[in-house]
Amino acid sequence: MTSNCLRSLAIALGAATLAPTLWAQSSVRIYGALDYYGGHQSASGTSSRKVLNSGLNPNVFGIAGSEDLGGGLSAGFTLESQPAGDTGGLGQGGKFWGRQSLVYLEGGFGRLSLGRIHTAGRSFGIKYSATGWLSTDVLGNLAIASGSAFAPVMNIDGVGSRTSNSLTYHSPRWSGLTFSVMQSAGEGGSFAAGSPKLTQLGFGYAAGPFSADLVYNRIPALAGNQIAQADVAVGVQYAFSGARVMAAAFSRKGSAVAAPGAGSAIAGSEASDRILLAGISMPLGLHTVGFSVGRLHVADAHRGRRMANMSVPFSASADDVSAWSIAYAYSLSKRSQVFSAYGSLSNSALGQAAITADLRPTTGGRSGLWATGIRHSF
Repeated sequence: MTSNCLRSLAIALGAATLAPTLWAQSSVRIYGALDYYGGHQSASGTSSRKVLNSGLNPNVFGIAGSEDLGGGLSAGFTLESQPAGDTGGLGQGGKFWGRQSLVYLEGGFGRLSLGRIHTAGRSFGIKYSATGWLSTDVLGNLAIASGSAFAPVMNIDGVGSRTSNSLTYHSPRWSGLTFSVMQSAGEGGSFAAGSPKLTQLGFGYAAGPFSADLVYNRIPALAGNQIAQADVAVGVQYAFSGARVMAAAFSRKGSAVAAPGAGSAIAGSEASDRILLAGISMPLGLHTVGFSVGRLHVADAHRGRRMANMSVPFSASADDVSAWSIAYAYSLSKRSQVFSAYGSLSNSALGQAAITADLRPTTGGRSGLWATGIRHSF
């Protein structure tokens, strides 16, 4: 082979090696957060205990990447797991990528995602939780108590935070308006197991300090698997200088069941349950203070019964619930915070709502949690 041929071959191989760089720019990043607390939990009529787990916001370990395809088009992926702070295990029923596992295509048309994806109901729950969206906050606790498909809770698999086998479209922003639509295939799963068949719509509007959101969810009836349910949530926020105030309302139209996870509803038990809540979050330099208060009104057809589509251990006897929470966080740096939070749930006569599912009060009792800890992001 002549020297000219060798030179030409070397140039060709070099061009082939550089081609991906020339045609596309790609990036991959690793990120996460760890949140640990020590605290004291109590439940009327039962024992109290000390706890250690993720408390203010959920733990996360994630890998995300994107590639510029040119012409305003990009492709990417997100993989997220949730390490359990107290045991070293994993949340979401032990799924390694239980928080999210998806690929997407994005451009001027918006974003189209496929896989295991966070719901619009979860995003709503985070936005309208004034005191951190995990253990102590009012919104998540009342959402679970009512069997709502909207919950910001992240460390369990089947209360509305994410859906497997789903296709989601997020629109670009048009004059302050956005919307999303999610459709999941179900594939034999259920809402209680984190793999329901559902349709969920989300709408948002933002203009200056004001924003508003609406989320609608429909779970169809699948014989022996899931029971028909419809959820609606609406919320408004306004940001003042040094404070963010918010109010939200939920409605869940669904049925009651005789036992946790039962595949058939109690005859004549379809009715609507409602949640009202309000909160304020005040970022004051390195300090942040939040307060939330809320009330769940349970329909008469559901009192003393269990909500459909909820599995053990999250299913509990239902009745009206009053709730409040307060939280304080101090930023040690851009990535580290110390925090302290308290949450309380007070049940009416037939209810057993609890801040954590495995320590419930006696019927009509109260559940409380005081937590103090540290959060570090990377």
